[in-house]
Amino acid sequence: MINRISTASQYQSLTSNVMRKQGEVSESNNKLSTGKRVETAGDDPVSSVTIQNYRQQLTQIDQYKSSITMANNRLGVMESSIAGVEDNLDATKQKVLRMINGAMASNDRTAFKDELISLRDGLLELANSRDESGSYVFAGDQMDTKPFIKDANGKMVYQGDSQSRYAQIDKSVEVKTSLPGDQLFTFVPNPYGDFRPDFSDLSDGSKLHVLSATTSDFTKAKPIDIQFTEGTETLPDGTEKTVMQYSLSIDGKEMVADENYDPKQGIQYTAADGSELSITLDDVEVGDQLTLNPAQSINIFDSLQDAIDNAEKPTSSAAAEATLQRVIDDIDSSFVHVSQRRSEVGTIMQQVERQQDQHLDFELTLNTAQSGLEDLDYSKAIMEMNQQMMALQASQSAFSKTKQLSLFNYL
Repeated sequence: MINRISTASQYQSLTSNVMRKQGEVSESNNKLSTGKRVETAGDDPVSSVTIQNYRQQLTQIDQYKSSITMANNRLGVMESSIAGVEDNLDATKQKVLRMINGAMASNDRTAFKDELISLRDGLLELANSRDESGSYVFAGDQMDTKPFIKDANGKMVYQGDSQSRYAQIDKSVEVKTSLPGDQLFTFVPNPYGDFRPDFSDLSDGSKLHVLSATTSDFTKAKPIDIQFTEGTETLPDGTEKTVMQYSLSIDGKEMVADENYDPKQGIQYTAADGSELSITLDDVEVGDQLTLNPAQSINIFDSLQDAIDNAEKPTSSAAAEATLQRVIDDIDSSFVHVSQRRSEVGTIMQQVERQQDQHLDFELTLNTAQSGLEDLDYSKAIMEMNQQMMALQASQSAFSKTKQLSLFNYL
């Protein structure tokens, strides 16, 4: 009875040993086929926790990289569109300069008007640019709303909002991925300061040009009317000298009457409320009348419309020529303003590129660390598998011999 139990126990032990060796060989073979040393927590509990942490960080990096791709696409469209606006403004300026400086026949001015309309429409198309997903890049946060349309009077109206869209490209880093169209196209700094000139009442042949018109307190600014007349001044020797004088009215009320005008000093006036006006002009002539309306910003589309409206007026019209000169000043201010916005976009693109490089570097570090814990050392694994195969063969041989044993072997 004892011998039978001993033989059965030995048989069971050999069977278990063979199965264990087969399992080890199978596991090694599976690792060689997958190239992974750790596939489950049971393979290496400590390394498995670290590997899971690496995977979570890599997943987060993938999300940031996707956000960066989206940001780069939108910023690229914005940068390209703003560059197009710069080209458009430059082309418009050249057309207007030729209208001011050259003697043109009426049919030539009509052709120039048509070209200005085309440039205005091209600017509108740029203002309504879309990114690769079809979203408007200059509509603020209203990405599905067409930012600029013509109203019933042909005036360009902004329909977006004044918000900006952002993309998160790192845990604590967000970048702007849109520019509100009102800030880019309708809030251009007034080239004259705080007032915008109206030249509807200039004298014939006038070359009046406003250089600046500012106030110390814009909240108190009101429309200003200035009229230049001819007066006389009595000299110390009793003779009279012809001089240019001006009268100044604020909001329809005359504040200065027949004051001698000094071109070098311009017009300096301190109102009763304490606000100070400073107005400098060039090429003023007797008979000129000028209105200055409070405005700290201009609308690019309005300026282009002014050029279109005055394109066919004769060069003898002083008001038309002064208005076209104002358009030139507006375009110069707009170009500087737009270039600053383009530079802003370029700075953001550089920031995004730097962040992308950091993610790629960190991703490489994580992948290397994860590989060190998770991936298989093939040379070591092959040696271990060879040893396991030899052990399996030995176990199988011992098992085979044990199965063949009987009492007849001892007779």
